[in-house]
Amino acid sequence: MCERACPSGVFAFDGGHKPVVRYAGRCISCGHCVAICPHGAFTHSGLLPEKFSALPEQDTTFEALASTFAKRRSCRLFATEAIEKHTLEKLIDATRHAPTSTNAQNVKHLVLTSQADIDTLAQATARYYLRLMRQLENPITRTAIAAVVGKRIVEAYRYRMPAIVEMFEKQTAGQDPLFRGATAVLVLYAPGMPHIASASCNLAAGQLLLLAPPLGLGAFYNGYALTALVRDKSARNALHIPASCTPGAVIALGKQAAVFHRLPPRNARRIIWGLS
Repeated sequence: MCERACPSGVFAFDGGHKPVVRYAGRCISCGHCVAICPHGAFTHSGLLPEKFSALPEQDTTFEALASTFAKRRSCRLFATEAIEKHTLEKLIDATRHAPTSTNAQNVKHLVLTSQADIDTLAQATARYYLRLMRQLENPITRTAIAAVVGKRIVEAYRYRMPAIVEMFEKQTAGQDPLFRGATAVLVLYAPGMPHIASASCNLAAGQLLLLAPPLGLGAFYNGYALTALVRDKSARNALHIPASCTPGAVIALGKQAAVFHRLPPRNARRIIWGLS
């Protein structure tokens, strides 16, 4: 069982029914070999036994979890009261078991709680979009951008640009349509291959969004700020994000100032069964 649970193929059988370590260098210290053994017969030299805790009996149901997922809403109505530091620490720490590629556990959480820090990200985001507007107005630059990202994306941006520009002009004038008065902003980033780093960040971000409401927090995922961080080096530099890291998620947080009373409808998932 432990041999099959290992994602890295560390174990082999010695000719009988006893697994032996054959490729120790492949181990990623995920602990699955220890965690899955029903007899507690396995130990791992890099993971102390006392660090493992017994799993509780099944304490929820599919229906209960599905209801929790469905009730999650992107909240943009925040109280002015700041979130306590220990609450933010509790929220972030609860996501430590979120999956990461090769068990790297390498997602960094930049926590912005001062208005000056939040404004730094907001203004960097505004500068990126206002500069993008000027680039899209230039037919030569617009053609070059379309060659990289595709004409459809460029045209979509041009269609939405007036509303985007209006929003960021308000941002530069001292209003806050970007973060809606959030008292904390989390920026998740990770090193490694960009697509893998981004995936690891988003796996953690998904858990953060689900865990925030039980703590009395509203939260929403901010794609505008994330796009600016991904595409604009100066925005990353403003937040001191290392060049070796990829920004993967930006989440605005605050104490909820209102509650939702109804569940909006959502389209059914589109499922494709097989390749034929």
